[in-house]
Amino acid sequence: DDVVGVELGGAVKNVLALAAGIADGLGYGANTRAALITRGLAEMMRLGMARGGHPETFMGLAGLGDLVLTCTDDQSRNRRVGLALGRGAALEEAIAAVGQAVEGVKTAPEILQVARETGVEMPIVEQVCRVLFDKVPPGEAVKALLTREPKSERPHR
Repeated sequence: DDVVGVELGGAVKNVLALAAGIADGLGYGANTRAALITRGLAEMMRLGMARGGHPETFMGLAGLGDLVLTCTDDQSRNRRVGLALGRGAALEEAIAAVGQAVEGVKTAPEILQVARETGVEMPIVEQVCRVLFDKVPPGEAVKALLTREPKSERPHR
């Protein structure tokens, strides 16, 4: 009964999978992937709750469950595109290699726009957009995330 939470969770996890793939493609390890998933879940929850979603939705299969799967599974189209980007491929080349729709590429700027309109910070989504559309080198984007000032990961109510 939480359509907002399920829809936002499904959209945001694709963008976060792009980020996880980029980090993996750059050679970062499991600790970085875990940090991206954890901080990504916090971003997902902040936006979702600000838009009327329920916190328990994000902690369940439609949120955390789908997020972990999409960020770690080799069959994830979004993760595979991120992996190619992290290894130096151009966006068009990475998408062509997957040969199917890569939802996170299309939804990333829309999610960032909604987040800004809602007053929610989403630094991972922002860095993914910088890589995809501003041609920021993936290593620079990941470094920007890893060197951010630590902040509370608790969702705001």
